[in-house]
Amino acid sequence: MAPSSSIKAYVCTLALAFLSLGQWVSSQSCCPEESWGELAKDPDYVEQGVVERVLDMDLYRVGNSSKCIIWNYDIFGFDSGRTRQLADLLASKGYMVIIPDYYRGTLKDPREGGVKDFIVDQSNWNQLQKDWEDITAPYAKEHGAETFGAIGTCWGSYMVLRLSAYPEVKAGVSMHPSHPNIAPLVEESEQELLEAVVGTPQLFMPAGSDGQSVKPGGLGSQILGDGLKIVEFPTMQHGWTARGDLSNPDIEKEVKRAMDEALAFFNANW
Repeated sequence: MAPSSSIKAYVCTLALAFLSLGQWVSSQSCCPEESWGELAKDPDYVEQGVVERVLDMDLYRVGNSSKCIIWNYDIFGFDSGRTRQLADLLASKGYMVIIPDYYRGTLKDPREGGVKDFIVDQSNWNQLQKDWEDITAPYAKEHGAETFGAIGTCWGSYMVLRLSAYPEVKAGVSMHPSHPNIAPLVEESEQELLEAVVGTPQLFMPAGSDGQSVKPGGLGSQILGDGLKIVEFPTMQHGWTARGDLSNPDIEKEVKRAMDEALAFFNANW
């Protein structure tokens, strides 16, 4: 017997409710639905850099150069996934790379409760500005840095834009960027974040599941124009560079492609 119209309506209402819930959860996070989760560190990998503490913040530093790339990590924090391996890779190409621990040893799985509060707390620009001006920049200059680039994954794209507003930062690279999600959570304007970096070349590398704002024709393109290069990774899920499974040859290939694009962009614009 065919279901009654009232049952059909009820099922449709439930489906819409679950869809809305999924959209609401995503809107309260830095990561879209179906993103890569936390990746355990490779126990066999030997890190090439050192961790040093300045005031109340740890920093990972690797490489020697007057050109220093600031790596701005994702929501899983200072010591997870491939973050340090990728930083070591950039350093092997002739850069100094520094990863500041903005979260002070904490992290947050975006699939758990309380992620909005965590993002709001950790994206306080007054504190992050002090981290840059009082800790990270002086520390980098003490070790020979003269000019800077910024790279970030996920949450880190917010810091890429913030840092790119400084004149000593010459280029910014954002992989699977989350600043469009973060800006409204912290009651900031994505448009104003973008307008502040006009004149500093930017590279966005969105995953297929990332929002239209960071893809061709989106807000980034509208504001930055020729100052923005966009390289899409439509078959990748958000988080693939630092957290994707490298046993999958497609992911391994796309991680390499993303890092090649980042290096080429820094070399061409700095």
